[in-house]
Amino acid sequence: MKIDLRFLNRPIEDLWCQAIVLLVFQNPSIVNDVLSNINDKMGGSLNDLINRGVWTGERGENLLLATQGAIRADRLLMRGLGPVGVFDNEVLIKEVSETGTALDQMGVREFGINVPSADDRYNEYGMHIETVATRLVEVFYDKYKDDPEFLLKIFFSIDNDFINAVDQVIKRLRRNMLPGLDFSIISDSQRNMD
Repeated sequence: MKIDLRFLNRPIEDLWCQAIVLLVFQNPSIVNDVLSNINDKMGGSLNDLINRGVWTGERGENLLLATQGAIRADRLLMRGLGPVGVFDNEVLIKEVSETGTALDQMGVREFGINVPSADDRYNEYGMHIETVATRLVEVFYDKYKDDPEFLLKIFFSIDNDFINAVDQVIKRLRRNMLPGLDFSIISDSQRNMD
């Protein structure tokens, strides 16, 4: 099994991959930059689904849409994290684990993901990114560790405000990655330092 992790400060809707994953808190607002950009490109369909209560972002709630070429990925998967007030690392681990399982069942091996930040928890954002990366790798590793041809590519779309904070996350990921795993990690923050 091979892993390719990329931490990019590019809009998630501009990434070429099989699927885009948005982790979203309950009662989302289309004013959010990520949702707003994707909503615009998808002709307002996200706003309509949210306003009609079809998708609310409740914990564990999934919404899978075919993008029909509106964004570069073929599919958009939104996973509800529930209310921001009760969000913690335990919630994140469970929801990311189930998201990884869903992606695997769909045959998705290359995807972009956006992890939201709670405004008052800026300092925890790096920990959340690390948790998401680690848990997603573990989900696929459990099933494909003995397959030398299996390649998992995960693109993390990181807001410019957080991209340099990812350096510490990358150091910990490199140090703690599963033994013997063939992996590469690339970050836009590291490219900027070259």
